[in-house]
Amino acid sequence: MSMCKFRFFGFLAIGGILLVSVVWAIGLRNVAPDAVTKATEGYNLYTGELATLTDGKYPGNDESPGIFQWGNKGILVFELPEPLAISEVRVCVGENEAPYIVTFFLGAKLSADGQSQDPEGERKGIVENYEFRTHQWVSLKPESPIVADYVQLEVMNGPEMYEIEIWVEDETTPVRPSSWGLVKSRFKGNL
Repeated sequence: MSMCKFRFFGFLAIGGILLVSVVWAIGLRNVAPDAVTKATEGYNLYTGELATLTDGKYPGNDESPGIFQWGNKGILVFELPEPLAISEVRVCVGENEAPYIVTFFLGAKLSADGQSQDPEGERKGIVENYEFRTHQWVSLKPESPIVADYVQLEVMNGPEMYEIEIWVEDETTPVRPSSWGLVKSRFKGNL
């Protein structure tokens, strides 16, 4: 291999590392496991455990992930410990096509029974998904991040749900700022 080709591939590798670093530095993290989660009770019957929705197990990374499923329709609520800039809510779904509606609130609180169609607090945004997908991730992404501390997910048609993720911007990141010159200096003579 000529030295020219080796340098090209070396710069290509450095470029790939920088791209990964930039994506990592953006700092998105899933806060669904940190939220207090409730499901509406009473008229809205479901099977499965709420804990399966935030355990990190879904088809593709686990042989037998738990399933949470409404009999017909229902509402899940996630109360976050503090207001956060929410970039996306994702739901890993199985059988039964369904529409999904996510409403973001600031200052809302869970009721004891999970009934929260009209929670106190200010509604900050709403995202709807009527793509009726199965066996994949369904994305509910606002046009820009919404600061909220309460996320309400409404579903109909009884879809199988394996996992729910709430992605927020995370300003605390282990990536230290660096210059392109510093990065190049680390590889000088190695290319």
